[in-house]
Amino acid sequence: MPTATEYFGISVTNIGPLTTTYTPPPSCTTVTTDHLIYVLQSSLEAAAGPPDCEIDPVGNCLPSGSAIDSFIKEYNHPKSGQGIHAFHSPGIQCPRGWTTAAVLAHGDKTGSEVRSGIFTTTVRPNISMPVQMGSDEWWLKVLEPSETLAWCCPSGWAGNLGGVCRSSIAPALSAGYSSACYEIVPEDAFVTVHTVDGERVSDTDGLISLVPYTSYTKETFTMTGRWPEPTFLESLVLARQVPVVELVYKAEDVEAAKNGPKEDDDDKDVKGKDDGNAASALSNFGGVLSVVALMVGLLTGAGLLVPW
Repeated sequence: MPTATEYFGISVTNIGPLTTTYTPPPSCTTVTTDHLIYVLQSSLEAAAGPPDCEIDPVGNCLPSGSAIDSFIKEYNHPKSGQGIHAFHSPGIQCPRGWTTAAVLAHGDKTGSEVRSGIFTTTVRPNISMPVQMGSDEWWLKVLEPSETLAWCCPSGWAGNLGGVCRSSIAPALSAGYSSACYEIVPEDAFVTVHTVDGERVSDTDGLISLVPYTSYTKETFTMTGRWPEPTFLESLVLARQVPVVELVYKAEDVEAAKNGPKEDDDDKDVKGKDDGNAASALSNFGGVLSVVALMVGLLTGAGLLVPW
């Protein structure tokens, strides 16, 4: 597991190994009434907040879901700055019905990187204002040279660099939803920085650093009142969102799993092709065999649209 426990104020914590296939209840990916968020029809990455201000627990839909729920609660009361990422180490198996959405590791040569899936996305927001540090950037600072990070998402869902997986349901207005949650964050909670650990950041507009704060307001508003532009409302779709499952492992973890107890025949019979062995996803990437965003949102001035 990584020896570093934070970078740029972003905390990481190991919530235990995940070396066997966790099976979540089928309803975790089939129901359409919880973990909802509005996104743009043209891009599931662009979020516009959830329909209400309640935080839905992940529960047994994720391995160690109770620990994830605890971290989310800790972050929200009070707001604890840059946030917390919980990962499994050693972690080599995506949950049943999930698949590897991204892989990230240091390459064999100094300064080189191994990327797949979401982490091959290099396009950043084309805006002239500070942005949050990309999860790939700070994870590369946390990972040891021999470690690999894998992100898992439910099969067929779209993952993004914010560390969440999304699946669209229906156009928001036709689905009968007309409200959204908006959180007013104090302006002094946002600090713009141009250096991190003595190194100048690559973005000329700087990076956003979110400091802990206790004063904030949540309110539920009608979408037509806050966003009166009809074309914008028509572009919104309702989607479900869950955190990625983050796995960190080394080559010896994979070998240990290969040499360990085998899953029984009954278990093999129900394994589908989408069950993700995150470790095997690296086999074709340069020979290197060397997951919650728990803080994701759309920043609009001093407003933070709640992601959960």
